[in-house]
Amino acid sequence: MSVYEKIIQILKNSNIEYQALEHEPTKTCADAARIRGTSADQGAKALVCVADKKSVMIVLPCSKRLDPKAFKLKFTVRDLRFATPDEVKQITDLEIGSIPPFGSLFKLTTYLDSSLSTQEKIAFNAGDVCKSIIMKYSDFVDTEKPQIGVYS
Repeated sequence: MSVYEKIIQILKNSNIEYQALEHEPTKTCADAARIRGTSADQGAKALVCVADKKSVMIVLPCSKRLDPKAFKLKFTVRDLRFATPDEVKQITDLEIGSIPPFGSLFKLTTYLDSSLSTQEKIAFNAGDVCKSIIMKYSDFVDTEKPQIGVYS
């Protein structure tokens, strides 16, 4: 079963309303937002990182950048770096740009930037650069149960 199919199954099993979109491939958050008809603030960008030698997922709005100092301070992490493209592929079996914000699918702890909470709905690529999902922010939090803080 593909990552996309796993996400759809989770949403259906939880009776969560969502919108699934198929579209042309996107390379950037700005492209994805334009094609989806959403704002960059609604885009949930999933970053696979390595925090003190442990792989984690950090989710931010597409309009924001990760503040490594803030993350390290909040979680008393000494070393934080982005995973390399090869590491991302090894951990998720996906290409960068297609990673959904569901770290649990990859046995990763998910950290969510609190600024996404200002959005009623979030949008993200769902395991494929040609497939996106739009869903309520509150449903995402209830389903994924991420650690929430300010990381941007």
